[in-house]
Amino acid sequence: MWNPLQSLLLLSVAISAYAASTEPKIVGGFPAEQDATLHQVSIRYRTLDELSFGRGHICGGSLINNRTVLTAAHCLVDLETGQRFPASTFRVVGGSVDRMQQTENTVVVNVDKTYVHTGFDPNNIENDIALMILSTPIPNEHPTLRPIERASSQPSSATSCQTSGWGTTIFGQNVSPNTLLAVNVTVQPTELCNGTTSYDGHLRAGMFCAGQTGKDACQGDSGGPLVCDGKLAGVVSHGKNCGLDGYPGIYSDVAYYRGWIEKCLAGGCPSGAGPTVASWGLLVSLLVVLVFQGK
Repeated sequence: MWNPLQSLLLLSVAISAYAASTEPKIVGGFPAEQDATLHQVSIRYRTLDELSFGRGHICGGSLINNRTVLTAAHCLVDLETGQRFPASTFRVVGGSVDRMQQTENTVVVNVDKTYVHTGFDPNNIENDIALMILSTPIPNEHPTLRPIERASSQPSSATSCQTSGWGTTIFGQNVSPNTLLAVNVTVQPTELCNGTTSYDGHLRAGMFCAGQTGKDACQGDSGGPLVCDGKLAGVVSHGKNCGLDGYPGIYSDVAYYRGWIEKCLAGGCPSGAGPTVASWGLLVSLLVVLVFQGK
């Protein structure tokens, strides 16, 4: 006899396996310092997070002004249908390095609208960048959550940068740390990452690579920041496994998309999307995953 719960479980396993192969996380890192990551936020499925605070985390993001979070497009899109999730699907949490605890400085805010780059291609993860407009602004005087300045140019090769997130620390595992982790990575030459022994021409305009063996972003870190010289230079996008020799992480270049970001902030980009059957099916399946993981 057909069992809807069994079907959801099978779907959730398939989704988990797919996510494990495409999304980034922190590998080889260390506990992040609050003062060094004031811009870092956790993007969450609102319904799941309301059921159990902290377990709705799906991606990272960076506060770039008191009402705007910069993240990755693939965090906000149903990759099977290409449809954007409605803004009401999400909420943003910041102000604390512990994703599971609410302190006096923790900020929990809903999302008013989202902007996903119209050129985002889920097949090659091109133009993997998006904005989230918060329903209420973050107070300018907030002690542990503040906007970060954006870089005006792509970081040069050999630049030392830092990325951070709540993603899993071992490739292919779905268990994420409670505490925000960070890792120092080095920007690599694009020609090296596009070589035949690496990504073989995969990197396009608007992408660059950073990392070294054993140090990388991974599942659950997607959308999070890459900070170079104190400025937001990259958005965690994708890569092959995590910390794999010869395959540094791939980041969306914040400076490259500066014009698009400014256009959206001025109201010149299309926003919003209606829910699809696949979107809600994914949400339900993720709920089943969390319940049966007992996280």
